[in-house]
Amino acid sequence: MKKKNLLLSLLIIGIIISAITINKTRQKINSTPSIKIGILQTASHPALDAACQGFINTITQNTNGAITCVVYNAQGSIINAHTIAERLHADNSIKGIYAIATPALQAIASVEKEKPIFIAAVSNPYQLDIINKKTNICGTTDMIDIPGTIKRIKDILPHVTTIALIYNPAENNSVAQIAIMKKELLLHSIKPLPIGITTEMEIPHAITSALSKADALLTPTDNLIASAMPIISHLSRSAQKPLIACHNDAVKQGAFMARGVDYYESGKETAQIALTVLRDGKKPYKLPITPTQSDTIIINKQVFDELGITIGEISDTIMYINLSEQGI
Repeated sequence: MKKKNLLLSLLIIGIIISAITINKTRQKINSTPSIKIGILQTASHPALDAACQGFINTITQNTNGAITCVVYNAQGSIINAHTIAERLHADNSIKGIYAIATPALQAIASVEKEKPIFIAAVSNPYQLDIINKKTNICGTTDMIDIPGTIKRIKDILPHVTTIALIYNPAENNSVAQIAIMKKELLLHSIKPLPIGITTEMEIPHAITSALSKADALLTPTDNLIASAMPIISHLSRSAQKPLIACHNDAVKQGAFMARGVDYYESGKETAQIALTVLRDGKKPYKLPITPTQSDTIIINKQVFDELGITIGEISDTIMYINLSEQGI
């Protein structure tokens, strides 16, 4: 009898000790502060918003709250971007920074040399003089396949002889893309007509003038132009001339076609890279900055019908978007 009582007592003590241990473990897990990523987004437009959301969703789905994100938007202001960058740099609770688009990257890279910086929607980070052998920068680039895009324009719009290139000369990524575009257009016997725009106020007059001189409009991955895409697409449709963009979301805003990057997927890819750094301990300089390419042509079905275009056989996949069916 005494032996049974002793065994019962030991069992009860064991259960109590186990319960205390589990409770302490839970308390320790719950009290462990989550890793915080600061997000610096250059401006608000569908492409950059998608890059932000793709990143946040992927981080959330893969960490169960162990890594959280706080979002700051510079709203297109370089001054705001630098002010936010200083704040993120000084905040010791921020363990990593996600920079969306070139101005955001330039702002944060000018002050942050230690915390890892993850990037997306940056066309050519290597031309910004901020990448070194021990760089704290990694992520994805949205540099598009410009030669492939120009070739598809020639295939789909063989009648075009002059194309206006609409861009902001204050954005380094745009200037770099325009230089390649001019070269590639000339190789296909198409005359490039560069149109530099630095503020949204200039857009109506500049676009109207460009449409009077060119057969089509082409835009690089440019933040100012992306923000004004509804205005530009409205003017091009009114003039019955195609607008070709280099980010796919522009098609939903009225552009005729795009052969560009899916920015939501770009954000997802950058999030996976961020996880290898913050969760798995990889060093940013050991991770290559990877391109996010697409060989799919996105076409606005309404604009396609309005322009009466006929497309022959081409190697790329063509996806027609009917905005009326999507309630847009």
